[in-house]
Amino acid sequence: MKNNNIKNKISNIDKSKEFILEFFKDSNITDEKGILTISQVPIEFVNFIGKKPPYKLVFDINLHNKVKDSELIMQGSYFLLAIRDYLNDKGETSLLKINFKPDLKKLSKNPLLKKYKILETKETNDFLYEFSFLSTFQYLNDKKQSITKFLIKDKEILDIDLNKFNIEKGNNKDIYNNQVLDSEKSYETAKKILDEKVNKEIKTIKLILKEKLEKELFRVKDHYFKQIKEKDEEVETCKNKIKMLQNKLRHTTYDRDISILERTIRESKERLEMLQKKGYRERLNIEEKFHINDEIEKHVLSIKNVLINITVFYYPFYELKVSNKGKNSIIRYNPVLDRIF
Repeated sequence: MKNNNIKNKISNIDKSKEFILEFFKDSNITDEKGILTISQVPIEFVNFIGKKPPYKLVFDINLHNKVKDSELIMQGSYFLLAIRDYLNDKGETSLLKINFKPDLKKLSKNPLLKKYKILETKETNDFLYEFSFLSTFQYLNDKKQSITKFLIKDKEILDIDLNKFNIEKGNNKDIYNNQVLDSEKSYETAKKILDEKVNKEIKTIKLILKEKLEKELFRVKDHYFKQIKEKDEEVETCKNKIKMLQNKLRHTTYDRDISILERTIRESKERLEMLQKKGYRERLNIEEKFHINDEIEKHVLSIKNVLINITVFYYPFYELKVSNKGKNSIIRYNPVLDRIF
């Protein structure tokens, strides 16, 4: 039992640490000597929690007592609850600009454009959408939370390191009047991929819950089977005892023995009547159904996915009027994806 408690404690620490690392993955993090130090934290979170970074996070009570201004991370700790409350309350849309100006002269050297002569260049905006979801898995006495982000262009999931670009706070005035921000299709794609990811993750959890539920249901059913059997046997014992005493009474002639037997028969009949009156089978069947339903509810896997943030990235997109053998055409160039359409 002690070893199980230690394993559960370590498991909870790992889950909490994984959750914190995911939440602060865009911040500056150092992990030394059991102390997780986090700096360069988004100002929105700093204002929400009411404490300036750096945050010194520890996962051991003894270390917490030694490290000044440290935050002890454990199930139900203030810092963990603050992160969860922040995520639940956030639900906002951010506008960021990828400040990127490609050298269009080099573009003419692209193998796909070698046969073309660039006549005109028109610059407009294009958009990428990043959706951040908070997933909560709750079952038995366990609760796991994870943050998943998807960067999407139209219906395509992108694997791009945006950190290589200069990104700054966006300005609504930069968005041209004829451009409409439409994230619905991208959101549907993100939601579909999230559902697939979650369904894949919960397969193992479902198998574990199924096995545990089967064991608990067997335990409950076995317990009440034995209870009913025990009562049935008690009823039969009472009936047999009464028959035996009545048979003995018929062959007894001494008044004293007759009186004792009659009293014993009366008491046995009262006991039998009491057992049959209480309807033990019905009562135990009702109890069994209650405990079976209770176990089924306990082993239900609750999943909650919350969209906590949408980040819209905008950047220059180019329409090139080109000529080839006297024929003009339009070619589009996406510099962030480095694609020609």
